[in-house]
Amino acid sequence: MDTKKKLCKIGEKMKEAGLVAACDGNISFRNPNGTIVITPSGLPKGELKPSQLLVMDINGKVIKGEGKPSSETPLHLEIYKARPDVNAIIHAHPIVATAVTVAGLAFPSTIVTEGAIVLGKSVPTVPYAAPGSAELAKACAEYAKKVNVFLMERHGATALGKDLKEALYRMETLEAVAKVYRASLAFAVNSRALQDISRSQELASFFLR
Repeated sequence: MDTKKKLCKIGEKMKEAGLVAACDGNISFRNPNGTIVITPSGLPKGELKPSQLLVMDINGKVIKGEGKPSSETPLHLEIYKARPDVNAIIHAHPIVATAVTVAGLAFPSTIVTEGAIVLGKSVPTVPYAAPGSAELAKACAEYAKKVNVFLMERHGATALGKDLKEALYRMETLEAVAKVYRASLAFAVNSRALQDISRSQELASFFLR
């Protein structure tokens, strides 16, 4: 399967997993020749066709394709410039993870071991800036220099990877951990539950040594 078809398949998986709704989200990958393939604006990610994807250079000049590139194109380009090792970027709106930012809570990536292993020691939240703005793009690129997954205040999350599969894996794990966190808050009404959470964090820290 060529990479454009893989990207469309990723879009289908994101829709099925509830990571995006309607025309939310955007996906891109970097070709070996340095060009960027990105999703168009205004189309559902679960219904994309390879012919609808746009190809551009690292400065955003469209080389191939019709239509308007994603409104978050600046975010993708700034991250690619900041991270030569990254070849795929997924921006989505996972409901529970996004709700964590709405509530003003810090995301506890190490609450379970899979979170610690896949997401790292922390998943920071980028302060709010207008979607599609240069301000948001530059802020996200700065965070991307230190982490592979970050939340965006009231605006979803972004996951990076060496390829599309890794980026999706990180996004899926982010939402899975967020759901565990939500459940733990509901159950943590007694000391036993709080102790269990503490033990999970200690175990997760072991894997990050």
